[in-house]
Amino acid sequence: MKTIIAISLSFLVFFQSLGLGVNDILLLNKLVEHAEYHYENYGDDFFTFFEKHYGSLKAEHEKKHNEEKPEHGELPFQHISCHHVLTDVVLVPYDISILKGEILIRHSHTFYYQNLYSSLERVSIFQPPKFA
Repeated sequence: MKTIIAISLSFLVFFQSLGLGVNDILLLNKLVEHAEYHYENYGDDFFTFFEKHYGSLKAEHEKKHNEEKPEHGELPFQHISCHHVLTDVVLVPYDISILKGEILIRHSHTFYYQNLYSSLERVSIFQPPKFA
């Protein structure tokens, strides 16, 4: 059970890092239908179709076939997924004025020193004999 959850979460992270969403997966049937349309009308194979809609021939294809513009908007993977690259950090200096005031606290100095070691000095257990 742990391995199934780990594998499914790793696939989730992988697909999200590619920028694939659930909406793109649901629009795959439109991609297949449009690829079949191109195959029937223009004789394009899938790689040429992919190049015309996602590759270097995209601008040329959009100029020639303006009537397909609504269908092109419904194709998957048409979003810009590099929005994470454009993050900026802007630091704006903001001066916060803090009012400084004196705080007077009156302490009563009641400290009495107590010698806690005085009993060790008075009674000495280890002394040499006084009378010899």
